Amino acid sequence: MLRLAATRAAPVIATGAVGAWAAVTTSNDDWDEYFPPAPASTDRERIVILGSGWAGLNAMKKCGGEGKDITIVSPRPHFLYTPLLAGSAVGTTTLRSVCEPIRAVIENSWTTDAKFIRADARAIDAAKKTVSLKTGDGDKNLELPYDKLVIAVGAQPNTFGIPGVQENALFLKEAEDSAKLHARLLSNLERASAALACGECNQVVDALLTVVVVGGGPTGVELCAELADFRKDDIARRYGDEIADRFRIVLAEAMPRVLGPFDPQLADLARTHLETRGVEVREKCAVTGVTADAVTYQPSLPRSATAEQRLQAAAEAKTEKVGALVWAAGIGARPVVKKLAQQLGQGENARGLKVDDRLQVLGADGVFAIGDCALSGNAPTAQVAAQQGKYVGRAIRDRSDKPFEYKHAGSLCCLGFGNAIAQLQPQHQAWRSLHSAANTKVVGEDQRAVTGAPAFALWRGMYFTQLLSPSTRWSVSADWIRTSLKGRDVNEPVLKRTMTPAESE
Repeated sequence: MLRLAATRAAPVIATGAVGAWAAVTTSNDDWDEYFPPAPASTDRERIVILGSGWAGLNAMKKCGGEGKDITIVSPRPHFLYTPLLAGSAVGTTTLRSVCEPIRAVIENSWTTDAKFIRADARAIDAAKKTVSLKTGDGDKNLELPYDKLVIAVGAQPNTFGIPGVQENALFLKEAEDSAKLHARLLSNLERASAALACGECNQVVDALLTVVVVGGGPTGVELCAELADFRKDDIARRYGDEIADRFRIVLAEAMPRVLGPFDPQLADLARTHLETRGVEVREKCAVTGVTADAVTYQPSLPRSATAEQRLQAAAEAKTEKVGALVWAAGIGARPVVKKLAQQLGQGENARGLKVDDRLQVLGADGVFAIGDCALSGNAPTAQVAAQQGKYVGRAIRDRSDKPFEYKHAGSLCCLGFGNAIAQLQPQHQAWRSLHSAANTKVVGEDQRAVTGAPAFALWRGMYFTQLLSPSTRWSVSADWIRTSLKGRDVNEPVLKRTMTPAESE
């Protein structure tokens, strides 16, 4: 860092000394021909990256170089390690372990120097090449100019317009979501324990101890697996068998099967494993309404369903009381992405920004979109986002126009401690290291599967190596060891709450 600063400073110091000497000896403007002024700071290429996730940080690490000013803009001051977010919701890992401060990432980067601005990008003016930023409530909007813009803002939960979801559901997208879910689970356990001790009716206790997870993708499945481990290992030990036996986990998926991205054999294996752990898996089950303490289901139907079929499905709708509902059923575009898509004529209800084969936004000069906010034809996964970030960073650094090519390494899903499924490409090094495992099998023509303990070791090992710093690796290791030896963290997160009149006296 010091060497880079000195290298940048040397031309400025030398030019300044020559300029001072020229000013003393002559006032003739012809001297400018021999001693041109130092380039203004605006001559440097201004690269602005919106987002601090997998895509944004990988772009930052690769796009650095001489003559480039890099600025990261994000409303959250940390990188969130999303594969471990489900575990942090039940205390398997702590939130501190799965969050890496952005300023620390920049400080420890050997490949680039960058500035960080904590702000929310509200609008992008593609014609003027500016981004409108909001730093806090009541603050006026700030305008940040750019020469190259990388949009990596990710996505937000998609509620599909279902009544009550936005107001009453819990989500699992940000660190705050994990803290809220952790607090809700522990609070409901304490309330249920108190209700039992005081002889409350069974319906109240059963409602408090029912957790519904909507969405049978990897996020929903991994959360259910973590909840099942939490019930077996920690609820039974700390709250008693009666509470543990009545703790219900429901996984609702509108599609015909869970884990759509995986081979059907592996999806069936995952569903069977969850059911043996006591998870109620409901496929072809659509949520039609959510209130503060209840959820309404009905059988899901294809778009081609007749009016009679829809009436019959509505007649079969059921409502049940719940203590927590977690929405993990899809993603949608963030407001800044929708505004830009509309500005560029890409549609008012766009799910993301349309890009070409070089991930440049159609109709916007010098603008790239990567990760979950880009309609690139690839799945919205961390693996895709990381590869796209590296590609765009190198393209900006080297001024390359080579098309982006995604290289799929495989898919992983944890099914609880000691169990997982992995669907890998044969040429991937992880597969080569596990090819002799007893429980491997062929799925499809070009992929192989690893299940059970070898897949769990692969899941943990693969994600552990992707942690950004030694301190984070140490923290996650300590969390895993603590969980194995002493159980999960059951300290309720300190969240803002309203005091009762009795407490305030």
